[in-house]
Amino acid sequence: MKMILSTRTPVHIGTGLAYHPNEFIHDRVNGEGQFIWRMDPTSLSRSFDESQRDEFIQRMDDAAAGEDFSLTDFIKHHGISPLPFRLYRLDNNTGELEPKEIKECIKTAGVPYIPGSSVKGAIRTALAWWHAKEDDSFPESIGSDLDGRRRSKGREIGNEYVASIFSLKPKEKRGYDAKYDLLKFFQVSDFMPQECSLTCESIHTYSLQQNRLKKKGYSIFAECVLGTFSGSVGGLDQIKYLVKSKELPLLKDKMHLLGLANPNDTSQVPSHLGKILTEWNRWCLEKEKALVRSDNTGTLIRSLENAESWLKESPHIRLGFGVGTLYQTLIGLLEEKDPDLAVNVREKLKLGKISRTYSSGDINPPYPKSIEFTRTGYPMGWVAVKMDGQ
Repeated sequence: MKMILSTRTPVHIGTGLAYHPNEFIHDRVNGEGQFIWRMDPTSLSRSFDESQRDEFIQRMDDAAAGEDFSLTDFIKHHGISPLPFRLYRLDNNTGELEPKEIKECIKTAGVPYIPGSSVKGAIRTALAWWHAKEDDSFPESIGSDLDGRRRSKGREIGNEYVASIFSLKPKEKRGYDAKYDLLKFFQVSDFMPQECSLTCESIHTYSLQQNRLKKKGYSIFAECVLGTFSGSVGGLDQIKYLVKSKELPLLKDKMHLLGLANPNDTSQVPSHLGKILTEWNRWCLEKEKALVRSDNTGTLIRSLENAESWLKESPHIRLGFGVGTLYQTLIGLLEEKDPDLAVNVREKLKLGKISRTYSSGDINPPYPKSIEFTRTGYPMGWVAVKMDGQ
């Protein structure tokens, strides 16, 4: 089954690495805006003569001590052409000429892509939410988990419950094992670009403080991708061969999670997953809209309303930095089903830096308490999904 991902807003899936002003230069093209060129620092440094190398090393030592350094100014001062050392270009949407640190996005052989693991993880979260919202035993499972949980493992609460949703394991086999996970049959490839561009975005975090949404005093600068990416989903055809296996006794009862009423017919999977992704994202949006309504400018709520209109056009998935986690989804759902228990979970495990209270049907502050947007007001990570059969 082919799948096409088309970004609606910037997507950042990071490598965990970052680079600094000694590894990039800034540029401007009249009428086209500002750019950042990521440089090859090893090749560039090899081009220096001895005096340039000594000066560069000294400037790096000064930068480590807190002084500003601009590679752009350095090569201009020495008349060095940057062309042979440029690796790739980013549109600079940060509003700053030289961000102090830029988080790198994932690439292979220098080409940005969207990992299949990220797509599969987002679908897993949506499926877990879809199951849990109809499961009357969900609060009881979280309550039992809370009783035996240490604060140091607070953000793992609900993991065992989610594992049980997808587990195909025989009763006599204990503990999670990926070999017995339903989604092993949902094999998602990496998504390579049909066409894409790289941007550098300034990502702002807003949080609820004293019943008002306020912007944090810092920004995160990150490489982001925009474009269209193609990949595929496979593995579902294996289910028809294993549905009667004694090794996987729960497979027949759980294949409906993937939209399979008949193991020989996968035609309903795309529409099933599209429906769940749409429902889940609408639920998330309602939570986020409740948070940003306290923004006096109205800019952020309009941005989320735009995202709401996208869901009327096609299913969407949300990927990368700034889109929430499985644990946040479960806590948000728990607040609807059992608000007292949700507050107890937050307080006992010290989840978050501020206390939450429940009275008269409301939890204060509401979930979520923080949200990220780009400098220009876009929510992060929105991607339209097109699957064969939709």
